[in-house]
Amino acid sequence: MKFTSVAMGLGLFIVAGPAVAAPLPKPKLIVAISVDQFAAGLFETYRASYEGGLKTLSNGIVYTAGYQSHAATETCPGHSTILTGRHPSATGIAANSWYDAPTGSNVYCVGISGTSDPDARGPQNLRVPTLGEWMKQAQPASRVIAVSGKDRAAITMAGHDPDAVYWWKDGTGFITSHYAGPATPEVLKPARTFNTMLAASWQKAPPALWPRPSATCAALQKPYRFGKIDLPGTVPSSAAAEQGADYAKTTMFQDQLRASPYFDQLALDFATKLIALHKLGHGSATDLLAVSLSATDYIGHRYGNGGAEMCVQMAALDQALGGFLDTLKALDVPVLVVLTADHGAMDAAERAADHGQTAKRINGKKLIDELNGALNQKFSLGYDPIVGDDPQQLSINIPGDDADFRARLTEAAIAWLKARPEVAAAFTAAEVAAATTPIGMGPDELTLIQRFNESYVPGRSGDIMVSLQSGDYPGIPVAAGDTVAGHGSPWDYDRRVPILFWWPGVSADDRKIPIETVDIAPTLATVIGVKTSKLDGKCLTLAANMPCPQ
Repeated sequence: MKFTSVAMGLGLFIVAGPAVAAPLPKPKLIVAISVDQFAAGLFETYRASYEGGLKTLSNGIVYTAGYQSHAATETCPGHSTILTGRHPSATGIAANSWYDAPTGSNVYCVGISGTSDPDARGPQNLRVPTLGEWMKQAQPASRVIAVSGKDRAAITMAGHDPDAVYWWKDGTGFITSHYAGPATPEVLKPARTFNTMLAASWQKAPPALWPRPSATCAALQKPYRFGKIDLPGTVPSSAAAEQGADYAKTTMFQDQLRASPYFDQLALDFATKLIALHKLGHGSATDLLAVSLSATDYIGHRYGNGGAEMCVQMAALDQALGGFLDTLKALDVPVLVVLTADHGAMDAAERAADHGQTAKRINGKKLIDELNGALNQKFSLGYDPIVGDDPQQLSINIPGDDADFRARLTEAAIAWLKARPEVAAAFTAAEVAAATTPIGMGPDELTLIQRFNESYVPGRSGDIMVSLQSGDYPGIPVAAGDTVAGHGSPWDYDRRVPILFWWPGVSADDRKIPIETVDIAPTLATVIGVKTSKLDGKCLTLAANMPCPQ
């Protein structure tokens, strides 16, 4: 993949790409939507069935070979790329959480240290600016608002200077934190009003978390044994169907709410209220609304993405986005919508294997325990030198600063890992740090170690990075509600995501060229005419009247 030129003024690489016939007006409102765990394969599987918002978006500019090109395919790193134009290696978001050697503790990507406030969340670990920050620097009247079911999704898309950022808290509703942005009475009021209305509504009648499955989805209902648990495969599951007078107040309801299509509807309903309250798109400058929809991720983790549950979720998401797009169309102002995902996923290993994929479930914790046992025996240690609950990111925790011993222990750990059949590759941090990506190399061409490099952050990434074999999932569910499927690998099923651009009047255009989520921010910045800082992404020409700078 070759890039044609360099835009020195913006500091980004350019792919001109095919131009569409319909002009793109300069937007008064940009809406950036992330569908958590919306794998490209999932989009492709259900694309022909979409009738609502996803059909509308699919009739815009569709990049069918989109990538979260890095190895750390998790929520926080993935969201940090979408509106920054930088890989996680630059955003500083190495994972959802990481081991901090000096303190011996785990750091949550949007956590705030030194406070007893349980709701304290903010972008302090995010090292780069976002599109919203560039907009407000160029046009101080721009409003930047973010909404999500997850704090880490909303915060990393909003950046350091939003006007408002909200996320869901079980048992309360949408909240914010003064560490994430303003928490004034004006910012808190719409969330509290919305939450109060929800509580009153749920007191009268608990909501239906799941719609009735279509005939197509019903045909996928099948019981499965995943790990050590049996799931009925019905929609809704027996637990989700339980209701009673105070059902909406129970912990079970809150748990089932997240892993249901209704969770996305809540986020979109609240976003719609914020559009009206702030008259987004009707100010003197371009506004930005970032919305991250979390239900697909929760459903995918709990049920996998190959059964009736995900089929129903895709239909419900399509319908919910249809209503949301109708709201945007009714604003009667130029609107530009981009939809992508923070990462992909593979189906639960057992069902994936039944459908002919190379997939198996392994015990990741056991692998780490056995590694520690081997190192303990080899070096006569009285402690476990390897820290980590994810084989992909392992940290070495030894007393003192004996560099020679650390090097010998690392070498032994790497050798042990490479001898394991479930391990495809194992790298030291130094090897990963040196494996930079040449300019012009496409995301589909990256080697495994280059994928790790794009999400390597010194001091936050592990000392040893491991890639399990493609199709291996390192988790054994043992009780109802446990994760049966997930993501986080450097393989394409976790890296590939759809990237869709749409505005009223756009002509349908499927583009096969591989692009990355880091290309979204420079593209949007070009469309609205704001300058950016140093970027990893490139500008994409969406329309002939909005060319990328030469």
